[in-house]
Amino acid sequence: MIVDKISRYIKDNLVANNLSGILPERSEALRVEVEQLAGHIFTRQFLTAEAEAAKGQIRLSACGRCPRQQAYVYHGFEKAGKELDQRAKTVFFMGDMVELLIIALARLAGCNVVDYGMEQKTVKLTVGGVEIEGHPDGRIIADDGQEFLLECKSASSFAYERFERGDIDESYVAQINAYLEAIGLDNCCLVFINKDSGVMCEKIVKRDPNAMLLIKANLLSVIKSTPEQLPTQPYQPDEKGLLPWQCRYCSYWKTCWPQAEEVLVKKSYKLQVKI
Repeated sequence: MIVDKISRYIKDNLVANNLSGILPERSEALRVEVEQLAGHIFTRQFLTAEAEAAKGQIRLSACGRCPRQQAYVYHGFEKAGKELDQRAKTVFFMGDMVELLIIALARLAGCNVVDYGMEQKTVKLTVGGVEIEGHPDGRIIADDGQEFLLECKSASSFAYERFERGDIDESYVAQINAYLEAIGLDNCCLVFINKDSGVMCEKIVKRDPNAMLLIKANLLSVIKSTPEQLPTQPYQPDEKGLLPWQCRYCSYWKTCWPQAEEVLVKKSYKLQVKI
């Protein structure tokens, strides 16, 4: 849907378009748009303060994450754990730039992409009487007129190979299903780019009613919780007391696991709970 068109465009048209040294009007307009969006992304990530989620707010983009983590945000707990450092900001910036790259190339190749970039739409899903907002990457209208949600992700070689085999991270599946439910679409075109090699791959993710039931149940557990009665911890230590990587990268792990400490295991740090 997207990847094949991008590959064909680059193979058949890129050299021809540059022979004269003058870009066609449509391509020039897209170039200017990319420059503006790249500048906006850089400003948001590195030149302005990070916008914190307000107390009582949940985001659809996080609906597949740990419910307890979301509850800490929802009830306004002070962060005590993984801090937003240079590495995290760089990863966020690269993710935004990958989204920009894929959509720009898709449009250059003739794909009909809408509701992206500065025109990104805010969608809402009501759960337990609470409106939860999200911002999908965009929508693509296929040649036959069918509409698809569009989501773009970057991945390491390991994660990319899993994606090629059809193994899609549960958090992505949850996010996509929440967006599909909010928009009223049935399918999503999910595009991955291997950040080590630049190769792209896409999968069509279909709306899953069972996944949506689980998402709503998790969101309700957050909405109905109180600061004193939080959702149960979905991640538990293994036989060595080691918590999974999700906990290590959580901004609230010190509150959630006050008895845990960072330990060096081989070449990476992990959280360990004394047993």
